[in-house]
Amino acid sequence: MNTKIRQLVRTLHVVPSDLLEYPVINYFQYRNNGYLEDLLLTDNLIQKYLYLHEKKPRSLFSLDSKAKRRILWKKGVDRGLFCESIGSAYTPYKPISEAIFTDSKFDPIKQLVIHRYQKKGKEHSTAFLFIHGYAESHFIFHEQMYFRLAYNQFKSDIFALELPYHHHRVPYDSPFSGAYFLNGNPVRMFEAFRQSVIEIQFLINYLKNKYDRVILFGVSLGGHLVALSTQFVTDIDCIAALASPFLFSLASKSNIVPIANNYIQQHKEQGLTSYYKILYSTNLKYFYPYTTNENTTIIGGLYDRIVPFNLVWKLAKMLGKQLYRYPGGHLTLLAWFRSLIGQIDKQFNSSV
Repeated sequence: MNTKIRQLVRTLHVVPSDLLEYPVINYFQYRNNGYLEDLLLTDNLIQKYLYLHEKKPRSLFSLDSKAKRRILWKKGVDRGLFCESIGSAYTPYKPISEAIFTDSKFDPIKQLVIHRYQKKGKEHSTAFLFIHGYAESHFIFHEQMYFRLAYNQFKSDIFALELPYHHHRVPYDSPFSGAYFLNGNPVRMFEAFRQSVIEIQFLINYLKNKYDRVILFGVSLGGHLVALSTQFVTDIDCIAALASPFLFSLASKSNIVPIANNYIQQHKEQGLTSYYKILYSTNLKYFYPYTTNENTTIIGGLYDRIVPFNLVWKLAKMLGKQLYRYPGGHLTLLAWFRSLIGQIDKQFNSSV
């Protein structure tokens, strides 16, 4: 990273994007200030997962080649520019241990849920698969902003996956959408990552059978999942925005998931810090040597207070991919989105 940019990021303490960033961080501090009641980790369950951090992560996140590529679509609903359909499929994901789902309130819903947005009266050869961020609860905002801009740039059908524990897949007692995804229980968090990456692979295979071109795009938590998914998918264009190479370490240190901090502190006091080795394989450095497809690019905000820019830069350097930077924060990507995807699309087309 340019030395002047590093100095600028260090010396500027308050920027306009902070007017959004800090209130959101404080909101999550308030909503997460407590403990989610979760299952007690038994020694047998802990030992079953602890050995996994020593295995090659690709074997943990791989999709079963026999998984059926079939989605059932409900009748479309007129949404202005788009006709929205909601599809479902039985998830190809299977947990390493069913013990974490013995209480139904923790079940992340075995039905995979995907939204499809199509321009009325138009047929397209490109699919744009969007992976949302942590704690997002619907696609109304995305539909009006991100999806419209993506459609105008790529002339594509838009698909949006509901991540485990989000949207319609929220357990009945969850305090907010996504609460159980980053709740501090390392086993549950590891399985949430596995389920997400496996379902993304399933959807990409489904879309590749129906479209000439598939673009995978993720923001924040979705960006990290996209970066993980690049280790498994080929012949598609990938964009990982606001992603870190080691999301859990980042989440546990940030203020948006103090529940994780509380659990970690408890485990330290009990001498159980090693439990968090369970999450090592969600760190992208364990995938070396990297097998990302050619058209992969990274986006980072210079003033991001949730995923600091130096971590986005580190991810791009690790993967050896193009980095696009913009002078904003985590929550102001949209202001530069049109320009960024225009530049990225030119990059993709120039490599064809």
